[in-house]
Amino acid sequence: MKAIQWNGQGLMLNDVPIPKPAAGEALIKVRCAGVCNTDLEITKGYFNFTGTLGHEFVGIVE
Repeated sequence: MKAIQWNGQGLMLNDVPIPKPAAGEALIKVRCAGVCNTDLEITKGYFNFTGTLGHEFVGIVE
């Protein structure tokens, strides 16, 4: 699957493996993802974060 990721220096569009849900979790096929203020703050270096952005989304439970 494709994901927008922050590496501490810039944004990248990467191919990443489809996650495998653990017990009690669900796999959601994301249909639309938004960028929120927290994502923007991350790209300004305000948090020590690297990884996938876009935690506000709409999807379908697989």
